[in-house]
Amino acid sequence: MTVESSSCRYNAAPQLRWAFSPMKTPPHAQVWDIHQQGNCSRLGDMRFCRSLVVVLFGLGCAAAAQAQLGAYVGYQATQLSGITCFDPQGQCSSPGGKVNPIGVQAGAYYDFRNIGPMRLGVDFRGGELHASKSATSSAGGPDTTELYNALLGVRGSFHTFFPWLGAYVQMSAGYARSNATLPVNTGCSSSEGCVNITTPLPRTEDNFLMYEGFGGLTVRLAPWLDLRAIELGIGNMNRFGSSSADDGPASIGVKSIGASFVFHMPSP
Repeated sequence: MTVESSSCRYNAAPQLRWAFSPMKTPPHAQVWDIHQQGNCSRLGDMRFCRSLVVVLFGLGCAAAAQAQLGAYVGYQATQLSGITCFDPQGQCSSPGGKVNPIGVQAGAYYDFRNIGPMRLGVDFRGGELHASKSATSSAGGPDTTELYNALLGVRGSFHTFFPWLGAYVQMSAGYARSNATLPVNTGCSSSEGCVNITTPLPRTEDNFLMYEGFGGLTVRLAPWLDLRAIELGIGNMNRFGSSSADDGPASIGVKSIGASFVFHMPSP
């Protein structure tokens, strides 16, 4: 007789013959029966494993569909304000206590969760900006003012009524290094009167805590490429450590405007 089950098929005749015999089931039949049961168990385990792989793969695909990773690179202009002019005649090369370094800004973001209409994510960016003028002196030339920063932040992106247009807001904070507030004659003391020293000394750079809020619009160019048409930012920089009047203000305002290309995982 042949017996079929959901997991295996085998011949049960040996068990039936020995069932009507007064003798016990011979050892070789017992071994054969255990072997068949083992085959059934292994087949069941294989099917379970395949089902588990399919489920995990599906969950992974669903998670990937909800998350998005992207990177961007672009150009940014930043205005630093509230800077003291140390020039004796008050004729700093960048007037009004402001200087405008420009340069490259690049970063990456990872959106990982939907909260209502907003997709929540994290962002890391860094930039290197330069200006040929100074808000502290009449000096000029390449790299007269420098600004370097590295910021980590939280962002929220939104859909709009137009499928090709997106919006986002972001708050970032981190480290910045700049010589924007320092006079050319760095290193002199207040008693010497920095403004009366005519021999320029090397300019050093201060370390700052920088924080800035951003908002912008993105235009979809392709499933994997966006144009960040405009990004506006406003924030502040606060110097680390103690400072004197010769170092300029310990806190300066920050405003920025920029644009960039964004490369990301393909989206529908």
